[in-house]
Amino acid sequence: MATSKHRLSHAKEAFYISCIVIAVLIGLLSWFGPHGYKELKRTQSEVTAHRKRVEALRKSNEESLHSVQMLRENPEAIEDYARQKGYARKGEIIQEVPRAESGPPPAPDAKPQTPKK
Repeated sequence: MATSKHRLSHAKEAFYISCIVIAVLIGLLSWFGPHGYKELKRTQSEVTAHRKRVEALRKSNEESLHSVQMLRENPEAIEDYARQKGYARKGEIIQEVPRAESGPPPAPDAKPQTPKK
C-alpha cells in the first residue's frame, strides 16, 4: 500500500506543477502575446495621439470656415486678405522695408574688431 500512496502523491505533484506552468503561460501570453496587455497599451497611446491630431484638424477647419465666411460677407476682410498677400489698389504703390538683421547695426565711428590669435 505504500506504493499506491507514493504514486498518488507524484500524480498530485505533477498535476499541480502542470497547473502552475499553464497558469504562467497564460499570464505570459496575456501580457506579451497577440492582443495582450502591451499591445493594448500601445494601441491606446496611438488612439490618443490620433484623437489629438483630429481635434487639431477640427479646430483648424473651424478657423478656415470662419475665414471663408468672413471673406464672403465682409468686403473689408477681402481687402485685408489681399493686402496680406501683397496686392494693392489701382494707383497705390507698395514699398517693402527690408527685415532687420540679427543684432543692432554697428556704430558709424566704431572700429572693426579683429579676431585675437
